[in-house]
Amino acid sequence: MTPTQENAGQDIKVRVSGLTMAFGDNQVLHDVDLAIPAGKNSVLIGPAASGKSVLMKCLAGLYPPDSGTIAVGERVMTDLRGRERTALVETLGMLFQQGGLFDSLPVWENIAFKLINRQRMGRDQAKRVAIEKLAMVNLTPDTADLFPVDLSGGMQKRVGIARAIASDPELLLLDEPTAGLDPITTNLINAMVRNAVDKLGATAFCITSDMESARRHYDHLFMIHEGRILWAGPTGDIETADNPYLQQMINGRAEGPIKMRLRARV
Repeated sequence: MTPTQENAGQDIKVRVSGLTMAFGDNQVLHDVDLAIPAGKNSVLIGPAASGKSVLMKCLAGLYPPDSGTIAVGERVMTDLRGRERTALVETLGMLFQQGGLFDSLPVWENIAFKLINRQRMGRDQAKRVAIEKLAMVNLTPDTADLFPVDLSGGMQKRVGIARAIASDPELLLLDEPTAGLDPITTNLINAMVRNAVDKLGATAFCITSDMESARRHYDHLFMIHEGRILWAGPTGDIETADNPYLQQMINGRAEGPIKMRLRARV
């Protein structure tokens, strides 16, 4: 099923057309087309070195693609420059794969970093907002004054989510939000993402290697392999999809058309 066919009649939050990206001679993304439904939880899966994180960083405005377009709503990010582009990027929230928290800052300043440094919000108000976002990820106000080193891995992920939603983003980008977590914490994190999206009226786009999470917690699924989108559709359709790449991926089969690379592309 192609993204265009599946998303016919749906509101689209992000539309990617003909996106290519290379690092020197290493072609990572090949003519990627993607249509992310608005107000939904969408997930991107694929084997290692398939281009997942590079695509995510293009969506976040961190990597300028070599060609193609990225439209967020009615605004074409790839056509914007200067303040207009910055204004669009600041409507996004992102959770990095390794958390990306600043070790030298307390939890509340990590959460409020963009509020203070980009939106020029006063520190007292920013701390109040940070504590409100901590509550949304089931962390108590006393967590605000701790440092990242004082937190467990699961708590650091929750703080990362709180930071991603601090400015009430239109689009929430999540790179492996449950990587390395136990099953109980994984389910908790997934439920929090869903709750945050519902409360904010946002759209979520997540990378995961956890096929159980992909099945249970996301509305829409994309699969990427060797820099190309091979399948897109409702998550409920994946079990019966006639796509050998998708079936190998979601069932974790060693045998199939996907041949694992020995090392990453970038």
